[in-house]
Amino acid sequence: MATIKLTDTVSLGDLNLEKSQFEIPKKVIILSARINNKYNNINGESVQTDEISKITCQVQDAEKVKVLKEMGMSADDLKTIPLEILDNLDKISKIANNDGLIEKSIELVNPQVRLAWNMNRKGWGGIKLTTSDIKIIGE
Repeated sequence: MATIKLTDTVSLGDLNLEKSQFEIPKKVIILSARINNKYNNINGESVQTDEISKITCQVQDAEKVKVLKEMGMSADDLKTIPLEILDNLDKISKIANNDGLIEKSIELVNPQVRLAWNMNRKGWGGIKLTTSDIKIIGE
């Protein structure tokens, strides 16, 4: 991990939290996935580019879903976890198009925990998982 100087300008959203404090699921099931593109500022206007910045997903812990289904219960009330996929985006975006990731069980490669930005409150609120890559299970 790179050392940050106290005089550096740091974005709180880019800081990884100590993941030993959290129960990070080994496998998750993707409920929704959205491709986010980068924007460029052209003449004071924000213009979307074709370059992908990240893929945002809502996921559930696969083990908890499995246990609930074995008990004959629905996983619909299980809280979702926000996930951002940050690397290997070209490959993953091809799968994500046409809802190819929905209901897939995946393993997270090098998952990290970061603060989540709350758009409605315009501040940091909650946490999210980020991962550098995913491994689709069963394919």
